[in-house]
Amino acid sequence: MGLARRIVGFNKKTNEWYSRFSGHAHYWEIYQGIVDEAVTPAEVIIHLGCGALWFGQVATVSLEGKTIYAVDPDEEALARNPAPHRLCAYGESIPLPDSCADVIVADHLFEHLEKPEALLHEAHRLLRPGGRLVFTSLNLLSYSGLATHLTPHWLHTFTMGLLRASSGSSNARPCPIYLRMNTLWTVERIAKETGFRVDRIHTGMDHPCSTVLFPGLHQAFMALHLVLEKVEALAPFRITLTGTLVRE
Repeated sequence: MGLARRIVGFNKKTNEWYSRFSGHAHYWEIYQGIVDEAVTPAEVIIHLGCGALWFGQVATVSLEGKTIYAVDPDEEALARNPAPHRLCAYGESIPLPDSCADVIVADHLFEHLEKPEALLHEAHRLLRPGGRLVFTSLNLLSYSGLATHLTPHWLHTFTMGLLRASSGSSNARPCPIYLRMNTLWTVERIAKETGFRVDRIHTGMDHPCSTVLFPGLHQAFMALHLVLEKVEALAPFRITLTGTLVRE
């Protein structure tokens, strides 16, 4: 594993070039900005599919005086979440009353939804009129999304295991991926069908992650990422979708 660690270290070092030349904010920073904007006036927030991630690591504004529900079906991961209100539940059926929340936040959840319409119907029930569902997710039309969609789940698990062993990645074992609400057009369509409107949607990039074990290839993909980020006509093919749906 010594050679693998050296390769990963070198490739991670070259990721700094990407940050220097991209000229765009990282998609996660954009996501945090949208979350902060939605959360600032909110009183009740649901962090959906959160696992062990405390919402204070997503939002950067003060959460004092706000009620935050951490919701995830993984009981073990949820037990490590420091949120004071934790609900072990799937997003399609959350034991909370109608119109109880101002904001629902879902980071990298949409790609794992077998029935995204069911989750959006539940979000519509939980949100007050004008409430917001803020999300970031993988874009199916990106090369990464297509590769994920066309390869078997065992390969995702194997690759994640290599990354954990060689680079100390803390990513959990990957969940099944369906990518049924993961293009600009499917987000728009399913939102409309379930009583939401798209307030905004942003396509974003990051330095490549899945090629970090492969020198040369990693740098080639880094160049591809820069082209995707710089050429606006290629926006529908960028890696991430980040945006806000408003409950009608």
